[in-house]
Amino acid sequence: MKFSINVATITVAVALLTACAPEAEQDPAVEALRGAAEAESQMLATLETWIEAWDTGNTDTLDAITAPGIQRTAPDRNANGLAEYKAVIAEVRTVYPDFRITNDGSAVGPDGGFVQWTVTGTDSGTEDATGNALKTTGISRYQFEDGKIVSEFVVFDTAAVLSQLEREELPHGQK
Repeated sequence: MKFSINVATITVAVALLTACAPEAEQDPAVEALRGAAEAESQMLATLETWIEAWDTGNTDTLDAITAPGIQRTAPDRNANGLAEYKAVIAEVRTVYPDFRITNDGSAVGPDGGFVQWTVTGTDSGTEDATGNALKTTGISRYQFEDGKIVSEFVVFDTAAVLSQLEREELPHGQK
């Protein structure tokens, strides 16, 4: 799991304050730092679970970390609600049976986070498949409320993907 510099910095600061002054454990500032570090660690773990759901196709894991009304905004396909979001993942994994996604880096803050990712796959799962390989990077921005993902905003270069696939439309695009 990759951690952001912010979490590492806060964790080190809390450890130093706690080790140097045992009475500091009662200090509200130390407790606030500890709480922020814990929240950021939980958000990073949630983002890892999110990536894993895309990578494996096991969307059942999304139930615990996602708000039922999640909103996905993306160049390929939007989703309104968790059921629709799961359908997007299933469709992508059907079009690209060997679909893989990796987390190239994550960062989190008070109410959300980012993941830079790389996806690969082969357009081979549909009747009109080209058999062409796909490799692209993108960024997803996540917003959290009450510890759950409530929205995702996705950015990637659709022109590059279309060129790689030798298609005029994404086979997993808007419906």
